[in-house]
Amino acid sequence: MSKTLMCAVLFAALTVPALAAEPPSPVSMDKRAAYALLDSIGEMFHQMAATGTGWTEKLEKGLQQFMADAKKAKSQKQIDPVFYRRYWYLLAIVKMTARPDPGGILLPVIDRELGQFVGSVLGEEWKGSGPGAIGQVLNAIAYEIVDLQMYVDNLEAREKLRKTWDEKFIQAAPPKKGPEAAPVR
Repeated sequence: MSKTLMCAVLFAALTVPALAAEPPSPVSMDKRAAYALLDSIGEMFHQMAATGTGWTEKLEKGLQQFMADAKKAKSQKQIDPVFYRRYWYLLAIVKMTARPDPGGILLPVIDRELGQFVGSVLGEEWKGSGPGAIGQVLNAIAYEIVDLQMYVDNLEAREKLRKTWDEKFIQAAPPKKGPEAAPVR
């Protein structure tokens, strides 16, 4: 039963967009804006490592500025919703990692989010509060920055591949016309 359901969901995910009246048009993106957002994170960490002092205040101000810049770029359609969402999530992870919760009130939420982040980026179980945990999260942050860079670098190839997949499945399963195309209720 579960294999049948998984196959049906996968088929629907691949064919429903292809059978839509008009395929979604990709959001044009100013790659320079996306690269600038990514570079700003790297520059901040480099400066913090070089000075070694006052990093919590610099980090907080930097994260707020990065988020404001990302919101502005999104509103001006310089970045697409996928990049925006992943960038926002990256900033949230950095903030959770750098600003401990003194009372431990948010600890279960932070642990869950860091575990999901490490798992989705590195494919590993998060070590929690044990040895190497912060290094594991920092490694995942570094890889997510690289993955976002690769996303921006490959937007055109991504759209071309998606179009190829859509055409492949449209030819395999042409849309039905007439009364038999109506959903059964």
